[in-house]
Amino acid sequence: MSQQVQEFFTALATRRYEPLLHSVSGTVRWNIEGEGYWNVVINKGAITVNRDAMLPDSVMSCSEDTFLALARGVQNPLTAFLQGKLAIQGNIGLAHVFQRVFENQPGKSTHMASSRRES
Repeated sequence: MSQQVQEFFTALATRRYEPLLHSVSGTVRWNIEGEGYWNVVINKGAITVNRDAMLPDSVMSCSEDTFLALARGVQNPLTAFLQGKLAIQGNIGLAHVFQRVFENQPGKSTHMASSRRES
């Protein structure tokens, strides 16, 4: 099992509350190839993470490399979806707002490069 993937979900579980998700409720299951799955249960911003068998509202599936790129902020979730690197089933709106979790990681710089193209 990837140490980095496990560390992401462990850190997410310790956050317990994400203000950017204060109006969001539902369960997102992340299926990561070769790693298994994690459920992220969001209840009006309160976050819990588990690996229990449960019926999620949204399922997001990708490779470990894609997931880690998403988690580091170097891959945009919408772009990954359009490129076929990220599959989404179920509640697409819930999957879409999950990107706020990646955007608001503790210790992550809020400054992002605007484009890879240089003029």
